[in-house]
Amino acid sequence: MLSECEENPFGLYEVREGDTVQQVAAAHALTPALLIAANGLSVFPPAGSLLILPHAEGELHTVVPGEDVASLCEAYGMSAEEFFRMNGCREVFPAQRVFVRGR
Repeated sequence: MLSECEENPFGLYEVREGDTVQQVAAAHALTPALLIAANGLSVFPPAGSLLILPHAEGELHTVVPGEDVASLCEAYGMSAEEFFRMNGCREVFPAQRVFVRGR
């Protein structure tokens, strides 16, 4: 069961029996594609699983070697604080998926 925790920059959703990706996405003003990408889904998870609810205004970016928060902020026109609010981290690593301002 999802319990109260520290502020999560994404938000979490606990999958309920009978949920579909379309229903969960619509209930949280997201597109199904964004919900799928944010969670790396190939199939919808069973009840009790937790899904990340990303910010709808951004896009998903996979960090590549050589990128850091400063270079991502510059590339996407963001401040470091905005990046932190969207991702909850101040450092990144290759293959990490982060949310950035849409282009």
